[in-house]
Amino acid sequence: MKKLLLSLMTMGMVFGCSYVSTYGVHGKLLGTEQQIVQCEYEAALDTLQQFTVIGSNKEKSQAFEFMGVVYQEKMDLEAFNHTVDRYLFSDMGRGESREQVIMEWNEARREIREKRLYELGRAECSTDFA
Repeated sequence: MKKLLLSLMTMGMVFGCSYVSTYGVHGKLLGTEQQIVQCEYEAALDTLQQFTVIGSNKEKSQAFEFMGVVYQEKMDLEAFNHTVDRYLFSDMGRGESREQVIMEWNEARREIREKRLYELGRAECSTDFA
């Protein structure tokens, strides 16, 4: 009986912890990842800009990361660098190195591209951003 209870508690912790990373994050912000995967950059940027101002620290951090991904996808390096600087001067980014932030955002971009490849059958969006 104790083994069964212990195994149930362990399973609950393992499966229950899978949602911890999104705990406290607004659903609209979580939906922007899908917009980025679907190449709906402008709609995603509108939402992300709002969360960099009015979101909790966790939401702001995620919004900055997604904005960085969008600007990399759009090949807008000036906007990307500006976003990295804004993040580093914010409460969430203080104390982090620029290289580490860029490396983390590159990893987020890689994950989004994998999702796009799985969902749309291609990793790249159209390059016509005009």
